[in-house]
Amino acid sequence: MVKTGEPVRSARLPQQRQASSGADRLKGFVALLAIVAIVGGVPYVLLRFFGTPWPDQMPKWNVLFDELDIRAVLGIFAFFIWVAWAHFVVCLLVEAIAEIRGHGLSPRIPLGGGSQTLARRLISTVVLIAGAASVSLPVASAVTTSPGTVPTSVSVVQGGEHQSGSSFRQTEQRSSVLSGSVQQGKTATGVRTNNDQKGQVVKYTEVKPPQGRNYDCLWDIAERYLGEGRRYKEIYDLNKNKLQPDGRRLTNPDLIMPGWQVRLPADAKGAGVHTVRVNIEQPGKSHEIKPVTTQTPPKVQTPAKTATKPSAEVKPGHGTRWADQGIESGSSVTIGGVAGDPGAKDIKPGDPSTEIPAHDPKAGESQPGDPAAGGTRVPEVVPVAADQGFDLTQAGIYGFGGTLLAAGLALALKRRRGWAQGPGPKAAGHRQTEVGLRLASDIPTAQFVDAALRQLGADMAKTQRPMPKVVAALVTDSALTLVLDPYEAQSAPPGPWQAIAEGTRWTLRRAYAPTGEITAPAPYPTLVTIGQNADGATVLVDLDTANGIVSFGGVTEASRDVVGSLAVELATNLWSEGAHVSMVGFGDDLSSLAPARLSYWVRLDAALDEVTRRTDAQVQACERRKVASVAEARTAHPDAALWGAEIIFVSAPPSPEEQDQLNRLAADTRRGVAVVVVGDVINSPWRFVVDEKNQAVCRLLGLEVEAHTVTPEQVTELVALFDAADSDARDKRRTEQNMPAYEFSTQDLSLPAPVEVDLLGPVEVDARGPIDDGRIALSTEIVAFLASQDYGVHPNVLAGAIWPRGISDELRDSALEHTRRWVGNDAMYADESGRWMLNRSIVRVDWDVFRTLTKQATMIEDPRAPLSTALSLVHGPAWANIPAGRYSWLAASGIERRMVESVVDAALKLAEASLTHNDGQTARTALQTGLSFSPASEDLWRATLRLAAHFGTTQDVTNVATQLYTALAKHGGPRGPEPETDALVDELLPGYHRPAQVA
Repeated sequence: MVKTGEPVRSARLPQQRQASSGADRLKGFVALLAIVAIVGGVPYVLLRFFGTPWPDQMPKWNVLFDELDIRAVLGIFAFFIWVAWAHFVVCLLVEAIAEIRGHGLSPRIPLGGGSQTLARRLISTVVLIAGAASVSLPVASAVTTSPGTVPTSVSVVQGGEHQSGSSFRQTEQRSSVLSGSVQQGKTATGVRTNNDQKGQVVKYTEVKPPQGRNYDCLWDIAERYLGEGRRYKEIYDLNKNKLQPDGRRLTNPDLIMPGWQVRLPADAKGAGVHTVRVNIEQPGKSHEIKPVTTQTPPKVQTPAKTATKPSAEVKPGHGTRWADQGIESGSSVTIGGVAGDPGAKDIKPGDPSTEIPAHDPKAGESQPGDPAAGGTRVPEVVPVAADQGFDLTQAGIYGFGGTLLAAGLALALKRRRGWAQGPGPKAAGHRQTEVGLRLASDIPTAQFVDAALRQLGADMAKTQRPMPKVVAALVTDSALTLVLDPYEAQSAPPGPWQAIAEGTRWTLRRAYAPTGEITAPAPYPTLVTIGQNADGATVLVDLDTANGIVSFGGVTEASRDVVGSLAVELATNLWSEGAHVSMVGFGDDLSSLAPARLSYWVRLDAALDEVTRRTDAQVQACERRKVASVAEARTAHPDAALWGAEIIFVSAPPSPEEQDQLNRLAADTRRGVAVVVVGDVINSPWRFVVDEKNQAVCRLLGLEVEAHTVTPEQVTELVALFDAADSDARDKRRTEQNMPAYEFSTQDLSLPAPVEVDLLGPVEVDARGPIDDGRIALSTEIVAFLASQDYGVHPNVLAGAIWPRGISDELRDSALEHTRRWVGNDAMYADESGRWMLNRSIVRVDWDVFRTLTKQATMIEDPRAPLSTALSLVHGPAWANIPAGRYSWLAASGIERRMVESVVDAALKLAEASLTHNDGQTARTALQTGLSFSPASEDLWRATLRLAAHFGTTQDVTNVATQLYTALAKHGGPRGPEPETDALVDELLPGYHRPAQVA
């Protein structure tokens, strides 16, 4: 069952080795009795035999000259005993307060000496009573495998140190990466530090688990790695208040826990020291990059995944490549920055407006990001400063770096709507959620990453080379960079990919991104976004490369939100084709977001049985095809349904037995399994720490990001939005619309208009006025919005649509004036009431022409001519290639749905009219045009099937059926084909084998 880890014991400094936990308890109780005896017994004896320390009555002045008797002598002794007792009680109180508050060393009491030392020892011995007791780790929720038990949320107060969310709100300075050699050519990256002011090597180690009755402590760590136990104070100062994976912080040098990751001074050395290189982010300052060399003993590698023994049993923490190898070595991965990334601009080679000099790289002359030999180098272009309305780094409602997550959700929402694509009437109550989703998404970047990875897989498969193991990926505006596994020798990448950072990274400049349809399989389905690093790059990690459990510890609620975002992205993104996500024990059921790719489980054993059953087919397929791993088979034998990855998300640390089972599944190369756990798992190869500010740190990998999250409130809103989209998709009734038919000054469409606006496909505006390049995207959106409005729009409404996050009147008016100068003062104007609109006699909008022609078709007997002309205006998928963070007003306008309805109806009417005249070619062209605009329209596909059966052969019908199911698998909803479609295929092609549905 899923439960918290084994009880852990606190370690104290300095600490004598005790015989057993029972002896510790006995000594603690003896010390407690001694304290009670001193604090209560001494005053009782003094009061019983000597009375109060003050006299019963005020003494007279001649008492100083009286003869001393035995009673007076005893009274003097009693007085000094009272003073000593009071001094000792003060020492006890000071030590007890210091112990409770966890502030380390207590303040020194005047004349304390031996009294304070004795008090400290007594208090420390009493703490052994608590130190010997078990301490529960924080959990996200308790999930049990016992029948009939419902998962419950558990809140644990740890050792009396439960703190509010406002505690420790200070944020450490962020670090950026210095690229350089740390050890044997391996690059290293930085983690957050408190005290570094320049680039330097930073070292970490993990607190060892107890061995018998011996517990690790700061004194032992200092003695082990620094050669002097008294230097423990330096280690404490470096780690004070640092958040640890189990959610605690180091606040007392006497109390540390097994599995904590503590930073060491720079001169630390020995087995178990992990080295990373850091650089504090200082705006406006740059640091020289220098290699760091250290003496390296021979490496001992025991990889967890091997082709020869894929089913070997792997114990947690043993035999994994990321575990401690018994030597001092540098960080094994380079993740944290983009210092080596190229600086290409988004300019396509061959652009006639750009002068491109010839470029012939020679040996030793290539720079990071240069194309392969024989290619062209894109020149630098100075961007034009322009008001973009909002900053994309602040736009993500799913946290930093959440643009790819939002893009996956936006595309999944579009697929859920199926044939309609746009929002329907039932989505009206969730418009604000969709507006935020569209603002946060960066669909072009997601498509770039997907296409680049698929093309890389195709190129490697073509040359029969294995795909490199990727630890992480960095996505910027200019390039995609893959961080490779440094433990494997890497060959040169295929062009136009370039090897940088001594071959440990492959990078592809965005200007050389693949174009066209790429049908190759996605090679890295477990690649998922963690967040954004200090350099502004979106950081992704490949969960499969961990070869074991990936744990997210620290602040439990923040970790849960981060893990939830990983699950949502893997269930909806483009490159996780065929992947299946299993969420165990989470309070929110997200399966409605992607029913074909995400499932919810209450019990871990039930989820493991299902995952094992599905991956058994992968093991058998690997044996039949004689391949060593699923990763190799994905590109060599493409089959998304067979080789799909299985990602298991668990809401709390599993039991040791379940950890063994999960690690065995994740380590088997013939099973595509990855595991993510909320909460700290000490033996996990990748342990992330998430703090209150949603900063995720993997210290021993040198990774630090501002993590993106999905909160429970956002989950509820997303589920409601997707449910409404599903309901709208089932309602296929067309609404009769009474749209105005426009009269144009230019009736001949072969002649150009002064300004042309194309909305029936990728949005384009052809205007001839002057405008800066940096303003084109914003002005195009303004013109497109006005073109979608038939009767003009108030400037405040326009501002709310184009700048939903708000904008001042001055900036709004300035943007409108720039747009007006671009299209012409007569083409765009504000009427007497202040409503902005386009002058339709000057501006030709293809959507207006389309509606005019379709209306004319209803008024004549033979509608083929106007319908053919109308469909000729369609030039691609609806609203394709929309820039990131723009056109959020589409969520409320409904124009997407109206366009699809009109185009589909026009295509069907033209095909039907053409068939009445036995014109099969026109009918075929009409249906293909409609499918290019709405590829998920099953009405058009069924008409295409009937057309192929009427004019073609059985092979023609088979080809159309194959294209149909391929298109629906890529663009259709998770429900799969409609029953009418399957029934028609069965009627026309008896025995046709339909391909498996892969979301």
